[in-house]
Amino acid sequence: MARPLAFAFAALVALSGLGCQSPPEGGGAASSTAPVVASPPGSGVPSPLASVARPTSSAEALAGIPVPEAEVAKVVNPLAAAPYAGPTATLKGRVRIEGDPPPPRDFKYPDGCGEAAATYGKLFRVGQDGAAADVLVTVTGYEGFVPAKEPAVKTQIHGCAFARRTIAMTFGQRIEVYNLDKSQTYMPYLDGQATRAAMVAVPMGDAVKLYPLRHGIFGLMDFLPKPFLDADVFVLKYATADVTDLDGTYEIGGIPVGKVRVDALLPAADVLAGQDLELHPGDNTADLVLRYVAKPASAPGANPSASPRVPDIR
Repeated sequence: MARPLAFAFAALVALSGLGCQSPPEGGGAASSTAPVVASPPGSGVPSPLASVARPTSSAEALAGIPVPEAEVAKVVNPLAAAPYAGPTATLKGRVRIEGDPPPPRDFKYPDGCGEAAATYGKLFRVGQDGAAADVLVTVTGYEGFVPAKEPAVKTQIHGCAFARRTIAMTFGQRIEVYNLDKSQTYMPYLDGQATRAAMVAVPMGDAVKLYPLRHGIFGLMDFLPKPFLDADVFVLKYATADVTDLDGTYEIGGIPVGKVRVDALLPAADVLAGQDLELHPGDNTADLVLRYVAKPASAPGANPSASPRVPDIR
């Protein structure tokens, strides 16, 4: 389903710096291809070349996906600079959402799907005092290359629900999906790229490993008949990002000190907020507020029951 124009604009703002790509072969929804890239401090304009460089040794490049290390480096580190080694900052904060309550989504949940209704029953999840869950928070605008720390990003399925409805990762990392249920079986896949084989996440078994072969935005979904079970996957060109939990909190470490931009995007609600900051060594705080205005059920494109998907942004 094509997302509203506002989401396309928000994706371009929050995830700018990527050229256009054609829709993936092999079916599936076309996905946006516009991750954020760090830009020079104070410029206010993301740059596809600033703050990125190729690792100086193989130990500094991720090997989480079956893509040549050099190809990953061209995307996340095209200037071939060593990882940033200067003073760093940690940015912590809370994201809240104000405005209209999230509308319900008309899904039916099979037996044994105890957590599905709580996770997917409304357009987005809100905790106490307006805490916004599943918000992608990014920090950009700094100078220096910050690599991902691990080759994989891990998520879990329990009660027919992903732990989070938004996943942030760096190009070069893979996704490991763990099934924590004792009886339910799942077949997770990435919507937005060709799938050659279906892998089964058996109860309490080993993780299913999924490999985004390009940077962009995908959907993590299930081949089995659970249309509600999905998450938006942002495969970024940098590692300074996090996703809020049910209490709305986030924490991003290892950020080069100085002027930066912090943005918060809730994909399901199509809302964005952000601000410019100057980070100092150690802990820093930035709280953000999103505002959601519900569309009338009769409005063009209004479909609160639909699974959130990202349009093809060219």
